Amino acid sequence: MIEAFVPVGNDLERVRCDSTSGIDPNAVWIDLLRPTRDEEATVEALIGAELLTREEMEEIEPSSRLSFENGVIYLTAALLCRSESSDPGTTAVSFILAGDRLVTLRYDEPGTIAVALARLLKPNAKPQTGVGVLVTLLEAAIDRLADVLEHSSDRTEAIGRHIFEAGTEHATSVDYRAALRNIGREGIRLGHIQESLTSLSRLLLFLSEKSELARIGSDGRARLKTMLRDVQALVDHGHGLEDRTTFLLDATLGLVGIQQNSIIKIFSVLAVIFMPPTLVASIYGMNFDVMPELHWTLGYPFALLFMVASAVVTFVVFRWRGWL
Repeated sequence: MIEAFVPVGNDLERVRCDSTSGIDPNAVWIDLLRPTRDEEATVEALIGAELLTREEMEEIEPSSRLSFENGVIYLTAALLCRSESSDPGTTAVSFILAGDRLVTLRYDEPGTIAVALARLLKPNAKPQTGVGVLVTLLEAAIDRLADVLEHSSDRTEAIGRHIFEAGTEHATSVDYRAALRNIGREGIRLGHIQESLTSLSRLLLFLSEKSELARIGSDGRARLKTMLRDVQALVDHGHGLEDRTTFLLDATLGLVGIQQNSIIKIFSVLAVIFMPPTLVASIYGMNFDVMPELHWTLGYPFALLFMVASAVVTFVVFRWRGWL
């Protein structure tokens, strides 16, 4: 699918295109979502440069993701997608700056694009150039990551309260399996956020170095510096959240171990309590001819009373020593 954004006055007009109808040559931004080969060829003919293949977009080495070739700047970042779902992930998005025209190439729906469109399509938004659109897209990506980090922090805080503020008398009511699942999900989400922040940091540094080639003005360079500071702050915040998630994971596993030890302790104590009665029963179960109680009328009640008394004495000793 091809969408072109054409400046009309102080606004951007969104136009749906295809490989047969062509693309308005005045378009400053061309967005490609899961393009066909014909659609790619149409865009390549317009900008006079080749697009990246999907395999090239997904390579992890910076030299493949960030390059300047024949006057065209190729930038690829891993942007967060499905950020609020139970299956978050990242998707590679390429930004190709050819002259004064920007081409974005993607195969998924990162939340960044929706945030950027809300800004770019506002009345009097004034991003009349491809560079302006690119800077706005990068700012939207950082803002989106900041929002996701904030929501993740709130969820992590809620998990911690659920685990630690339940109270010892209600400890057995805590679903530790669900808590571990939620902690793991937040850990995976934070990993994807850090991956996205790392790729954006590299992209911004490369773009700052190539700012003159990209014809980025002083205002754009100032915005790039601000974005670099914001990314570093988010990286630090993300590391703090990862430490908190690791702490919650360790603490939850510790509480699970304590709960299991309490259950095992009950069985251990019961085994020790019933050991003396078992010994008494074993003694009176031996078939010896010379055993005074064998022919005693009160022998059987005496043996039962002896077994109960031995269990009670053992229980009292355990309570007195604080073992129960």
